[in-house]
Amino acid sequence: MDLKTILWYLVLFSMTAAYLIVLAGVRSARSHDVSHHSHRMMVGCTITGIWLVVYILKQLLFGREFFRGSDGQYWSLYVPVFAVHTTFAVATIGLGTYNLYMGLHRLRYGSVGAMAAGMITHRRIGTALVWTFSGTMVTAYLVYLMLFVWFKG
Repeated sequence: MDLKTILWYLVLFSMTAAYLIVLAGVRSARSHDVSHHSHRMMVGCTITGIWLVVYILKQLLFGREFFRGSDGQYWSLYVPVFAVHTTFAVATIGLGTYNLYMGLHRLRYGSVGAMAAGMITHRRIGTALVWTFSGTMVTAYLVYLMLFVWFKG
């Protein structure tokens, strides 16, 4: 197995692991288990940070992948899915960064619980974040399948 393939698997595995850990953190928040919520979200954010480094490393070393289907498939399937994926990913990174800051800031200054002063926003953004992260994951797998499984060339 070559380095490029290993990096692709590492990218997919790390994002899937981060996603599952974040979902466990959401479940902790819903059951009002603040300490487990905080811990799981920090682990999920750390894994996402590692993912970002690995993904950028992969892009710098090997460049971007090329779609090997027909022009019609490229414009009607790949480009729309990739555009939606990019939109979800940018929204997830923005919302996640802001929500991480809000969670850490409120935790540092003693606000505990999602209904504490200012934490309603944290909870609402967190709800939107779950949806954007889910969309990012679904479209990431679709892009991967289009590049390496369905349209191998």
